[in-house]
Amino acid sequence: MEATTEAFPSRQEYVRTVLCRYAELPETPPRCRSLDRRIAQELFHRKIPMEVVEAAFVLGSSRRLARESDRALPPIRCLAYFLPVVEEVLAKAPPPDYIQYLRSRLKSLVLMRH
Repeated sequence: MEATTEAFPSRQEYVRTVLCRYAELPETPPRCRSLDRRIAQELFHRKIPMEVVEAAFVLGSSRRLARESDRALPPIRCLAYFLPVVEEVLAKAPPPDYIQYLRSRLKSLVLMRH
């Protein structure tokens, strides 16, 4: 995904945003742990654009919820779960329209699961 021309946020703002968005995802803990904070700081130090992180959250959560539900998966316990998806998005960014579609589908998938 291409980085925007906007200034990169401060470390505190970036980490707070990543952790808040992570905690809002389905099947993630409502509270973040110190490991989650360290991973968010690592993403900041790597200058991973927030758009990439958010796309990875949407893509990873959508895949997880859209799978066949014949076997329950344990809840996501750590932000590290999404690191491979961040790398995938960095390597080949999905079209923004697709991410927007997945955002809306994610809401439907959450409702279907509950």
